[in-house]
Amino acid sequence: MNENKITIQKIAELAGVNKATVSRVLNGSATISQKTKEKVERIIKEYNYTPNTIARGLAVNKTFTVGFCHDYKDKRAFANHFFYKMLQGIENVIYDNDYLFLMMSRHEREDGTSMFERVVKERRVDGVILPSSLYNEANYRLLKEHRMPFVVLGEREFGHSDVRWVDVDNRQAAQLLTERLYENGYRRIHLYTDQEAIARDKFIADRIDGYTRTMEKLGLPAFVATSVGELQARGTEAVICCTHEQLFELLKETADGLPLPDAELGTFDENPMFQYFKRTVHYVSIDLEKMGEQAAHLLLSIINQKEGVPHFIQIPAFLARTSDFE
Repeated sequence: MNENKITIQKIAELAGVNKATVSRVLNGSATISQKTKEKVERIIKEYNYTPNTIARGLAVNKTFTVGFCHDYKDKRAFANHFFYKMLQGIENVIYDNDYLFLMMSRHEREDGTSMFERVVKERRVDGVILPSSLYNEANYRLLKEHRMPFVVLGEREFGHSDVRWVDVDNRQAAQLLTERLYENGYRRIHLYTDQEAIARDKFIADRIDGYTRTMEKLGLPAFVATSVGELQARGTEAVICCTHEQLFELLKETADGLPLPDAELGTFDENPMFQYFKRTVHYVSIDLEKMGEQAAHLLLSIINQKEGVPHFIQIPAFLARTSDFE
């Protein structure tokens, strides 16, 4: 028998339960006993029953769809393999829980509204995941006004205690990297970033904080440089670059003649280009797929009103180096 020849009523009769119980099993309710759940699921599987998502949603006032908002103008995001790793993690969890996945952007229409606003106002989804770059006061008010569950990918410094987020533990990542260079015998360990990034990005501030605290703990002076010239003047033995862009900038300027060829290098996150490096670069690797998975789990917990849902989840980093590719 296929899904067109069996109904929820028939499944209920075969399982010896009522229709409401079958519906609760299909909707993942925690109020059903394990024995009943297994009996109903066995019949569903035997008859290859696939519930109609629209009808299922109407019955419980849900869409069974989760949205992901991105900035279509941010070309760097689409060229960044990290973006796709996080999406893969999100989709793994969403599809495993029989939800649909909708991607939308902040693209503005002729009337001045965006697709994101339309989806939220019309409740086309049950919840939203959005990157921290799109989390601002206007979007916060929009989501709260329409009581839309949401999770932010990345920590932000807004004073909203009710916002749930998932991010890399950037302080812990900086600590690991600083300690690795110290254990390798380096003492003049300096951090390299740019002034705009410090003011703009919370994760940069957290990395600086983790580095500074670790240097203090080791009894060493911390120094944050915003130019290669500053690194030269300080007699730098090891450099921690806050981003890949700064690492590549440093390598280029060194190749162009600036005297930093002997400094040990460190940075955050793995990059596919590392396998081609002839020079060792220490880095902290981050499980971005897990970060996406945790964000999706967190959002589904909020949607399903589970108890004890954490306000934030931090993903720990682990150490690696380019020679590990060999």
